[in-house]
This record gives sequence, C-alpha cells and structure tokens, in this order.
Amino acid sequence: MATKFGLAGGIPERRVRPIWDAVDSRQYKPALKLAASLLSKYPSSPYALALKALILERMGKPDEALSVCLEAKESLYSDNFLHIDELTLSTLQIVFQRLDHLDLASSCYEHAYAKHPNNLEIMIGLFNCYVRECSFVKQQQIAIKMYKLFSEERFLLWAVCSIELQVVCNSSGRKLLQLAEALLKKHMASHSLHEPDALVMYISILEQQEKYDAALEVLSGNLGSLIGIEEDKLRIQGRLLARACNYAAAAEIFQRVLESCPDDWQTFLHYLACLLEEDVDWSKTNSSHQSCVPCVDDIKACKTTHLTEDEFDSRISNALSFVQKLQMDCRNDCVRGPHLAQIEIERRHRLHGITHDGKFMESLLNYFYRFGHLSCFTSDVEPFLRLLTDDEKDQLLNNMRTLESTSASPIKALGHAMTIFKVQESFGIMFTLSLRELEGTARKMLEMFCKDLKLSRDLDPQENMHGEDLLSMASNILVLLFWRSRKLGYLLEAIMVLEYGLNIRRCVWQYKILLLHLYSYLGALPLAYEWYSTLDVKNILLETVSHHILPQMISSPLWQETGDLLKDYLKFMDDHLREAADLTCVAYRHRNYSKVIEFVQFKERLENSNQLLMARLDVSILQLKQKADSLQEVERVFENLNHGSRFLEMSNEDRLKSLTFNEDLQARPWWSPTPSVNLLSGCFEEGSACLGESSKGRDEEYIVKKVIERKSILPRLVYLSIQSGSISSKENDRNGSLSHANAVGELKCLLERCARNIGLSFDDAIKCGSCHLQRSKIIQGFRFRFHQLDELHCFCQCVEPVLP
Repeated sequence: MATKFGLAGGIPERRVRPIWDAVDSRQYKPALKLAASLLSKYPSSPYALALKALILERMGKPDEALSVCLEAKESLYSDNFLHIDELTLSTLQIVFQRLDHLDLASSCYEHAYAKHPNNLEIMIGLFNCYVRECSFVKQQQIAIKMYKLFSEERFLLWAVCSIELQVVCNSSGRKLLQLAEALLKKHMASHSLHEPDALVMYISILEQQEKYDAALEVLSGNLGSLIGIEEDKLRIQGRLLARACNYAAAAEIFQRVLESCPDDWQTFLHYLACLLEEDVDWSKTNSSHQSCVPCVDDIKACKTTHLTEDEFDSRISNALSFVQKLQMDCRNDCVRGPHLAQIEIERRHRLHGITHDGKFMESLLNYFYRFGHLSCFTSDVEPFLRLLTDDEKDQLLNNMRTLESTSASPIKALGHAMTIFKVQESFGIMFTLSLRELEGTARKMLEMFCKDLKLSRDLDPQENMHGEDLLSMASNILVLLFWRSRKLGYLLEAIMVLEYGLNIRRCVWQYKILLLHLYSYLGALPLAYEWYSTLDVKNILLETVSHHILPQMISSPLWQETGDLLKDYLKFMDDHLREAADLTCVAYRHRNYSKVIEFVQFKERLENSNQLLMARLDVSILQLKQKADSLQEVERVFENLNHGSRFLEMSNEDRLKSLTFNEDLQARPWWSPTPSVNLLSGCFEEGSACLGESSKGRDEEYIVKKVIERKSILPRLVYLSIQSGSISSKENDRNGSLSHANAVGELKCLLERCARNIGLSFDDAIKCGSCHLQRSKIIQGFRFRFHQLDELHCFCQCVEPVLP
C-alpha cells in the first residue's frame, strides 16, 4: 500500500507517507497517533478518516473502525466534498471488506461513479466491488459500459466472462450464451482477438451451445495460432470432434498428442474411447487433468460400444500396435503411460468377454518388472487387479515373487518386496491368514525395515525413507490381530511400532495419522490431539484433514482444545472466503479468465462445505456448554444466535442439498474409512476380505446431513424449553418475548422433527423421554440442560413441557 501515494483528498504525500510506513511495518499505535494528527489538520477529509479506520481495524477494533468508516462515507457523500479519488475509495473498500460490509464499499464506488461516469479507475474499482460480491449481472453491466467508452478488448472479455459465470454458477439460460457469442462476433469482425484466453472462452461458449463445427472452424483458422502450445490446441480439437461424434478424426488427433506426450494418461483414455466409439460424457472431461491413474468406473461405457466383434477386434489391435510403438520409441524408465495403456487394452478385452490367452496377466507382470519398485505401483494397477480370479491372484503373486528375486539393486529389491505386501493387502489376503501367519508377516516387515535402514542413511531428513510404508503395513496387521483376537497387546504394539518410526524420522505424516486414530480409539484424546498438532495443519488442509480429529474432540470433555480447533478452522475459512475474491480480481487483471471461473467455483464449494456448517453449529453448542453456569452468559449466546433461529434457517432443505464434501478420506486407516465408521467397535467376521472397502460404500453424506439437521435443532430446542419452563416465565412476561403457548407449540413441532431425525415416532420418543426423566429425577436442573447437550439428553429434557 505504501506505493499508492499522491494528493488523496487534497492531502500532500509527505503527510501521508509516514502513516503508511508505520502501517506496513505493523506499528499501529504510532500510525494511529499520526492519523489523529492528520485529522486535526484535515478534519473533514474522507481519506484521513479512511486511514484511521484502516489502522483501527488492524488493531482489532472492528466496531470503532466501522464507526469511523461510516463517518468517512458520510463525508464522501456530502455536497462540500467535490473531489473523489480512487485512493480514498480503495482504502475504504479494504476496511469495509475486512468488516464484512461489501455492500457499503460498493455504495461508495457507485456514488463516485454517479459523479464521475467517465473515470476509468473508479469504474474498474466498482467492477472489482461487484466481483467481490459475486454480483455477476452488475459485473456484466459495468464491464459493457467500460467497453463502450474505451473500446478495450479486456473489458469486453470481462463482460463475457461475467455472462459465463451467470450460466455456470446460476444455471442461467441459453440466451445469455447467445448474447456472449454475439458480443464476441461483433468485436472479432472489427478488431479480431489478441489473447489466448479470449479464444478459449469463445470456444467454450460455442461448445456449451453445442456448436462444435463452428468452434472447430474458429480453432483451425487464423485465431488458432493464439494457442501457443500445439498439444493444448490438439486436445481441444480432439474434444470438440468427439463431442460432434466424429470419433475417427478425434482418435487421430488424440494419437498425435500421445506421440509427443506419451505419459498423458487422460488423453490415452480419450483416444481409446473414440477409437471404440464408447458412450462417454465428454462434458465432464478435463483436458488439463493428466494423472496416470486409470479411470475404471467406466465399465458401463466400455460395454455400450456399437461396434461389431470384427470392428472391435480390428480397432483394439490398432490401439495395441500403437501403444507398443510408443513403448519402443520411449526408452525413459520414468514414463509409465504406454505400459499402463497395454494393461488397459487387455482390460477392454476382458470386459468384452475375450480372455486373450493370458495377455492380461502378462501385461501386469511386465509392468511389475519395470515399475514394481515404485511406491505408486499398487495404486496404478489396483483397479485392474479387481478383474482377477482367485487362481489368477495366486499366480500373479507367485510370479511377482519370482521376479523379485532377480532384482539387482537393494533399493529395487526392497521396493519389490513392499509392492508384493501391498498387493496382498489389496487382494484382502491379510483377512484370511491365521493369527500365527499374521504375526509372522508383521515380524518380517519390521525385520526388513530395520535391515534396510542403512539405505536411507544419506537421505535428507525431509525425504521419504526407503521402506517407509513397511511400518504402516505392520501396524495395520497388528490392528487386524487386535480386531480378531481382542487382545489389547496387539494394539499397544501397533502404537509402539509407529512411535519407533517417528523416533527415526519425525516428519512421516502417515505414522502420525495412524497414531492419532489409535489413541482416539483407546480414549487417549490428549495424546491424539498432541499428534494432530505435530502435523502442523494449515490453510486449505484444515478443510481436508481436520476430519481426522474434530469428530472425536467434539464429543469429548476437552472443551478448550476443541474450541481452539474450531476457532482455527473458522478463522481460516472466514478469512479465505472474505479475501478469495481478491484472487478473482487478480485473475481478471491478468486476463486469465479460466482461473476466474475456477476461483469462483472453488469459493462456492467452500461456502457450501458441510464441515463449515458443522463447525458453526459445534462452536455455538460448545459455547452453551462452557457458559452453562451463568444464565446471563447463556442468554448472550442465544442473542447472538437469534435465539437458535439462525441455525434453523442455515440448515434448511435447500442448504442441505447443496452441501459439499471436501474431506480427503483416502488417508484414513482401513478400520475407520469414514468419521462415522469404526470397524474395531464391532466383531470380526470370518471371510470378510474387503471390510474396509465395503464400509466405504455407506452413505456418509446422508449421515452427515442427518447430524447437521439434528444439531441445528438443539439450540432452538433448548431455548424454547427454557422459555416454557418455570425458571424464566417471569422474564418472558416482563420482556414480552414468546408466550408460553407459542413456545410450547413451536417446541412440539421441533421435537417431532427431532424424533423423526433419530428414527423414532413422536409417541415413542415421548415414552422414551418420560422414562428417562423418571430415572434421572433432574427435571429442573438448568446446568444439566447445557452440560449434556447431546441428542438423547436434550430431547429428554426438552420434552418435559409437552408431556401430557
């Protein structure tokens, strides 16, 4: 900010610079004194007031900052103030944004624009305000006005991008796309296009209208040269041809991409789908995604090809010949795509009922021979392994062990051995072994780890050790032994193995996650929390990783630590959602329009996060628990929650439908695949070889939505039970709040909803509540109401006023 100096509101730069220097160096008290001195000389200057408000906000005084900002706004609106400059407006905008009053910032710019309708800086500032508000229609309108005034291509593209955001985010109709196309066509007729992202946006608009031939014509014309990387241009061309059902031409284009980028796995899948004319939803494909992970959830697509047997054989043979040519041309041991592609081709043979003389097994073994020492091998081939029969699984493991013995390098031999263990895990073999065999396997893994520790001697402390996964696998086996035998010693040994690994290499996050889950299961939550803290989870990882610890902490008596976790999470989310729009403004400024849409969609995804809504509920419920000893404190909490009504509005049916689930569940241990599932709490069943995998099929989203609905009812439920009870009846009469009859009526409706949520009829819930109240004999206990804010206790306490 220190670079934005000049005559702001008539104040000389020499008087302003020391204030900005103090703010930039975080010396807020001296800055406030200088701002006060400046105000004494320029008492009616909006810029001086805006500076003071900025300093107050940085000092953590939001109420004072808002008051000064409003004073600056009034001064700005006054007839006495004629000169409005962008620096004053931008300073006010910063403060209003930090105080969550984007509408006030926009109103300041709108007032300035009304006075100076041809000022480009003010118009751009107003556009950025609308970007921060996600007001796409107003963005479009002001961008078109700028384009008409200044005839710059960027302003037209801002308007077109705003139109596309209305279509993508608000599901607006086709007419808007037609408007965007017409605007671009008119501009191209007189000025052409000069930016790569402008061409990509134009093609996207045509593609969304299913005008594939028109998009191909534009791409193959002179404008196609705007896309500097030939492979990117070919990927777009191939996608357009495929969507136009010109599969033969699309396959040729994707083949050209693979010749120059043989490791582009996504393009290979597109090539194969076009070659076999499979029914693929091309609208969901992303040409920028190039991970080398097979997408095998397309079995239905593979079977919906319209080719005859002879046509299928001919085309799949052509694909195999092409892949083998890629393998010959590419001698780089790091390129896995062509070799994985051969497995995919043999998989297609299987899906069409062609065994192909053991070629599928052969391709798997060849891939193991080349890349079996890499830690990614199992994740690469795991989807393919599901197609093997039991006999083929045994044969594959035996052949792998034979190839393992031929490894020349100790590091490769260790990698091959670990891969075989991982494949055994993938097959579910560990679930079928006897206890003695499991103990022997765990012991073998530990001995192998200790023996090969010397291989990691020269590695950097931050690098992964060779054989690092052995301890995780050994720990998993020990947990399985506990589950089957219920002997606690196995669980303690699993903990000791992981602690041993962390003594050697302190930064292995996989060990820490396993440990925190084991300690959580044992009820040692302070230790689990301690290990979670060592993960040093920050920024967006708070959204994807906190599910490992938060559910256990919320149901624990560790209120202080739980409050800290929730506070850190909510602070990051609030700050990010407040400032994320700045990234969108930067993307507009740098003319990266694909990023504009990506940033807006990402922000929308975070705003609808189920964890965010759950955290807001949990932090309020936690406050009620912590303040339970003081009626006045509890009443303040309820006032901030609008007496519990705010959460009922936030968890309505439409909001629950739009919830997003951003948790990374892949890092969870096999015995707890989701936060709501812990297999160790149940009994082991013989022959359950894929228990962890099958439990992932549970409808976790449905469970989470039920929990959110239940928790959103609790604050209002408790508030109404107090209002209808004898403790606060006098206060109700005096304050003129809900009448007793209205409170009881609403309470009954919420109790019926709560009963349905927990799977009971209202009558059954009433009986359950009556029995519980008779047993507890604590009907009027105010403190009990809040310290036991869980579903059963809350229902039982709140049901009292509606009992017959």
